[in-house]
Amino acid sequence: MKKIVFLIGFSVSLLLVQSCNNKTEKKDETISTNDVPASVQSAFSAKYSTATEVKWEDAHEDTIQTFKAKFVINGKKMKAEFDRNGGLVKEEEDN
Repeated sequence: MKKIVFLIGFSVSLLLVQSCNNKTEKKDETISTNDVPASVQSAFSAKYSTATEVKWEDAHEDTIQTFKAKFVINGKKMKAEFDRNGGLVKEEEDN
């Protein structure tokens, strides 16, 4: 009887662990420049006026919607994220 209870408990715990690990990560989605708010475009242009090959993505930083720009500046691939108001959330070199 103890073995049966143990096996049932073990099986249930395995199912629970599996269900907890099924988190789906939201992938960044490419969007057109027209879908980027004017405040974000303005902030990007002011900070990275010489950027080329700019591509935009709808992204998220925690639960906040952000807009990620991937671009080339001074020969380096970079990315920068802005909130809806044009505030810089983060920037980094893109590998």
